[in-house]
Amino acid sequence: MRLALACLLAAAALGGGPEDDPPASGPQDHEDCVFRLDQAAFARRQEETPGEIRLYAGGDVRGSCVRPTGRRDTVTVWRAGSDSVAHYARIGRADFVGSTWFRDSTVELTAQRASYFEVDDRLEAYGNVVLRNRETGSELSGPTLTYWRAAPGVRDTAELYATRRPIVEYRSVGDGTQEPYLIRANQVRLRGDHQAWAGGTVTIDRSDFSARGDSTVLDLETGDGLLIGHAEAGGKDSVSYDLSGRHIAFRLVDDQLSWVQAQGLADATSSEWRIVGDTIEFNVADDMIQSGVVWGDSVRPRAMSEKYTVDADSLAIDSPNQVLTEVRGFGTARATAKTDSVSGEADWMAGDTLIVRFDSTETGSRTISQLIAAGNARAFYRIFDEADSAAAPALNYSRGERIVARFKDEAVDVVDVIGAADGVYLEPKRKPPR
Repeated sequence: MRLALACLLAAAALGGGPEDDPPASGPQDHEDCVFRLDQAAFARRQEETPGEIRLYAGGDVRGSCVRPTGRRDTVTVWRAGSDSVAHYARIGRADFVGSTWFRDSTVELTAQRASYFEVDDRLEAYGNVVLRNRETGSELSGPTLTYWRAAPGVRDTAELYATRRPIVEYRSVGDGTQEPYLIRANQVRLRGDHQAWAGGTVTIDRSDFSARGDSTVLDLETGDGLLIGHAEAGGKDSVSYDLSGRHIAFRLVDDQLSWVQAQGLADATSSEWRIVGDTIEFNVADDMIQSGVVWGDSVRPRAMSEKYTVDADSLAIDSPNQVLTEVRGFGTARATAKTDSVSGEADWMAGDTLIVRFDSTETGSRTISQLIAAGNARAFYRIFDEADSAAAPALNYSRGERIVARFKDEAVDVVDVIGAADGVYLEPKRKPPR
């Protein structure tokens, strides 16, 4: 269950936050990042009005940004290049046109054109934009983005905002050998190394994992994340599963999924079982479901397979390494076998508490091995004549404080009724022998 996905991608990749407002400025002791022309085939400096100086340059232009640190020293904080550049000193803006590249200590970027605003250390890039994290190798590509650099006196954390359905390609290491997570959304906002937001038909994909939602938020510092609206998540490998709900909350520990919860019309499906309820919650380790709980009012919790259905006010599930071993139902619990296609009857057991234990068949599928009802326990089951498979079955209805049924070859073998036991046993009328 690698939800380490949407999030990791967003946060560790680049840096961003949740809304469309520009990042808040910090203390106002900021020194502007001043553009300096380092190389060009030609350049022209022009004072169009008194005090308003413009610089135009073309032909393999190279420039850098220096920040004054006193009368004697300057520090270069970024470098950029393009086919041509125009710098407007009065408003502190540099426009790069044609095959633009940009690099600072954190990222490197290519685009068809870009503008840098010195007063707030903001870069706006347009056309085939690709931004790469220099440490991890993670990338963001799209038609446009705005990048707010971390800058003294302005902001202590870099932020990034991209629109028009950018793609984030996240790698947790920078050697490029690990398969990345691909995140797509209408808008992506990243802040520092911890916070990420994506909105508008969000998808997260890898060969072993996929997730969907209207939007997603993540805080990697706490490890908490949320897929919001029409949320879906699932694995694609040998222990595949699908989980859906109005929202899906998840928690990461050491960049690995440890807990996930589907909220609202929750639905979880594996190769053998389907589980529904208002809320489904799973504990996860090694990318596999280890245990879970299900509860709800508007949707009664149910666990369903091809042969059985278990429903109750709430359910608890044990599934070490995603192998179902036990389902416990609490509050008006009931287990029902698949309805017989001939008689229309179904075997069932009910009680205040129900425990269903599973084992593997010779073919490797999971089937019921033991069924226990406690508290107002009742059971109805049919007994077939092994000598005459065409004969109608006998019917048994039992009540007691506790009922324990053991199964053999996927059929009831022994039933024990314990405490205040009573019941009815009906045999079919047998045809007299000829």
